[in-house]
Amino acid sequence: MQIRILSADDVRACVDMPAAIDAMREAFAALSAQEATVPMRLALETEHGVSLFMPAHLRESGNAGAKVVSVNPGNAARGLPAIHAVVLVLDVLTGRPTALMDGTWLTALRTGAVGGLAADLLARSDAKTVALFGAGVQARTQLEAVRCVREITEVRVVSRSGASADRLAGEVVGVRAVRVDDANEAIEGADIIIAATSSSTPVFDGARVEPGTHVTGVGSYTLDMREVDTALVQRARIIVDQREAVMEEAGDIVGPIRDGVVDETVIIAEIGEVVLGRVPGRTADSEITFFKSVGNAVQDVAVAARVLAAAESEGHGLVVDL
Repeated sequence: MQIRILSADDVRACVDMPAAIDAMREAFAALSAQEATVPMRLALETEHGVSLFMPAHLRESGNAGAKVVSVNPGNAARGLPAIHAVVLVLDVLTGRPTALMDGTWLTALRTGAVGGLAADLLARSDAKTVALFGAGVQARTQLEAVRCVREITEVRVVSRSGASADRLAGEVVGVRAVRVDDANEAIEGADIIIAATSSSTPVFDGARVEPGTHVTGVGSYTLDMREVDTALVQRARIIVDQREAVMEEAGDIVGPIRDGVVDETVIIAEIGEVVLGRVPGRTADSEITFFKSVGNAVQDVAVAARVLAAAESEGHGLVVDL
């Protein structure tokens, strides 16, 4: 059996952010149209972190595969990324594994891409200022994706370590990028707020978010984590990546429901329903919108399929006999 092995550099060479955003449109449209088979992901917890096993099959495109991703927060102290992942691509007809690729960059890319898709569908068309909470890889891809869909002129970076915010601000070219230590100052006048942190508690005051702002939350992924507070949930029009997954994993939304402050109807739609035109995204310039994503295997399979197609066409990767 032959299989193509693709490194992170190969993945980067095969797909860029605009292509990844386009893949997210297709993937989430298929998910909301019930044209995808996506078993609930399996979490294997250890004393050091959690490993997630995430399979999916997009029926119309015929793409199938699975990702294994590990999130170990203690890796920062070891000089390692918190997230490691691989993606296995399967041939639907034969069941044969056709490719194994680095999933760490692919995960960051596809998560950034769905944030870009959300901003395209939900942020005001004149959005120019971003308040970015977090300064890691995910913050970088979220910012890159938003800049693909809006003419951003200012970025305010907030991080637990001010030094990491300085580094990220120093990397950004083409716009004004600054470190801001005060959360209230960061969100004042911001058109788009992005939360891409590992914080278990809210990183900004939702009561101070101004009308017309779009918020994306991608960092929290358990019921005990809340990057975004109850005040924002009460005020915002909420769109999610997948209702079922959010109700299983998103403390940002489940917490307020569990506290009796809101109920499940607070979730207006899935982003795929907005893509399909079944539900409007933003309905007024004064509206606050909130997109919550916990991640879905359709993202990985959709991007991996594009990576593999480009790799086969352009000769990227190493084909080995197993």
